[in-house]
Amino acid sequence: MTKAVSIISKGSYHIGGKKVTIEGSAPIQTSFWPGGPPVTYDPNGDFQAGQMYVQYTRLADPVVPYPVCMVHGGGSSGALWESTQDGRPGWEFRFLQNGFNVNVSDGVERGRSSWAQFPEINDGPPMFNSYAERWTTYRLGPRYGVPYEGSRFDYSKYDQFMKQHVPRWTTSNAMVQAAYDTYFASMTEGMIVMAHSQGGLFSLEAALKNVENVRGVILVESSSDMDVEKVDVSSFRDIPFLFVYGDFLGEEYCIDGYKWPGAFAWEGSMRNLHEKLLSMGGDSTWLSLPELGIRGNTHALMMEDNSDEIADRICEWMKEHIKR
Repeated sequence: MTKAVSIISKGSYHIGGKKVTIEGSAPIQTSFWPGGPPVTYDPNGDFQAGQMYVQYTRLADPVVPYPVCMVHGGGSSGALWESTQDGRPGWEFRFLQNGFNVNVSDGVERGRSSWAQFPEINDGPPMFNSYAERWTTYRLGPRYGVPYEGSRFDYSKYDQFMKQHVPRWTTSNAMVQAAYDTYFASMTEGMIVMAHSQGGLFSLEAALKNVENVRGVILVESSSDMDVEKVDVSSFRDIPFLFVYGDFLGEEYCIDGYKWPGAFAWEGSMRNLHEKLLSMGGDSTWLSLPELGIRGNTHALMMEDNSDEIADRICEWMKEHIKR
């Protein structure tokens, strides 16, 4: 598809967060550039923490009036949706080409949302993502440096892929969730939620609290600890759900008993949610790409050489299932 898009507005804003006061910290002697004059910095005072960045793009004639709100996963930012590691436009632009308004957000402490002081506000420092950790998390091969045969991921651009990733905190989930809750509550014109990986954890919780604003949910290899036997998901019954999964997920891809970290969701919570929705008479679709003959996709399926094909399939599903 080579298609121009007619954009009538594009901008960004921050949402959520709160003013936090820090007291009792000792002044810091520093300078703002090498060889510059000494400066005494006072780390005390009022600060903003927990805010979240949202970028929006609106079309002149969208398929539906409400946007697809793209939510990234752990260790990522909204850049995940904006471009691929080999320099092609990402799903943000592809969805615009398909006629959908788009929001791209950076979760709290990721990308353009900034982060908070530690230990004054957060309990500890961030966790940085190594090459090996991202390889495992994104299911790029059975062991670091060894690709899966037939993978659609461009391993020659792995350095570029790593540049896109950001530190992650393991101690600030409540702050992150609060911002997503506020974001979803603000979308009174309606929203289609599309979450990748850890983004599903926050998105499902926020969607349950703001179900009146949600017109559809797309979970792209999402993870969540939601137990449908303990959590009432009956309010999801009238919302179309799509679950999307790539390749290399079966037992045959385990090495020495090791499974991909997201397998607990693929085999457990997400599958259980899908089946629960069906049992309630809901509209839920399980899209296994290999079952459609589309093989070779990893956890980074929005960045692989067939990313446009997958995006187009998701957009076709929306056109069939999302109420206008």
